[in-house]
Amino acid sequence: MTLLRALLLMAVALLPTAGHAEEAVLEPADGWVLNYAKDSCRLARTFGEGDEKVVLILDQFQPADRVDLSLVGKSFASSSIVKIPVAASFGPDLGAGKFSDALIGVIGANRDQILMMGARDLLNRPYMKSPDFETRPAFQTTPEQEAAITELQVRTSTRTLTLHTQSLAQPMAAMRKCLKDLVRDWGFDPEQQAALKKRAAPLNTPTDWVRKMKAMPRAVVNGQSAVIRFRLMVDPQGKPTQCFIQNATLSAEIAKTTCDILIKGARFSPALDSEGKPIASYYTNSMRWLSLR
Repeated sequence: MTLLRALLLMAVALLPTAGHAEEAVLEPADGWVLNYAKDSCRLARTFGEGDEKVVLILDQFQPADRVDLSLVGKSFASSSIVKIPVAASFGPDLGAGKFSDALIGVIGANRDQILMMGARDLLNRPYMKSPDFETRPAFQTTPEQEAAITELQVRTSTRTLTLHTQSLAQPMAAMRKCLKDLVRDWGFDPEQQAALKKRAAPLNTPTDWVRKMKAMPRAVVNGQSAVIRFRLMVDPQGKPTQCFIQNATLSAEIAKTTCDILIKGARFSPALDSEGKPIASYYTNSMRWLSLR
């Protein structure tokens, strides 16, 4: 198996399997909690009670129009399954989100399952894989649109779960403040970064990033998978100068390997300020490492 088959940067769309789906509607069990982490901002809220209880987690790692979705709680699949197709749809009346694969892991002392759905748009717009993706404005969802969102539906092939989130107006406003503070902590002017004419964008592909890699991380060979969320500091010449792990599952070895690969191999066209001049900025993304076993 080649290195590139083992290293996945983006989810691959999968079709749901047919069959009867269990349906559940859960109400909030408590309020939203906002966590100011070192390199991210996290909103979390508990829904339901007893065996039906789940925790909804919304993570953001930079100012953006998408949130990373995760659910913690009741089993979403058998323990032997690594990924399943999931559709996540905010609503009501926003159209259905498309199915794409989500990773399943365990978390905490009780080894509860966590369903990691990746980046999802608040208005259920599909991922835009286009040449101008990196130059899009940081926010495309208005406070008015956030205020109208009051639920999240998560569908797998066997289960449909609807969470009555109530209005996302206040939670997302608090999230934006956290993100602005985060960018300031990274050493940037949040207003200047928000007004960029163009964001830092990769000049080469993930293939180039891993081409010089001599061997797979031992943890991957031994059966571990990992999702590594990273932030690169990019100078005005487009060279990454520092790598920070924003979030990672399980393996410190895989996290270090990821940063080593990125610093050595990733190259960028630099960010441009509002006047079109190259400026120092940052770039965030994630790598998925899948076990070779």
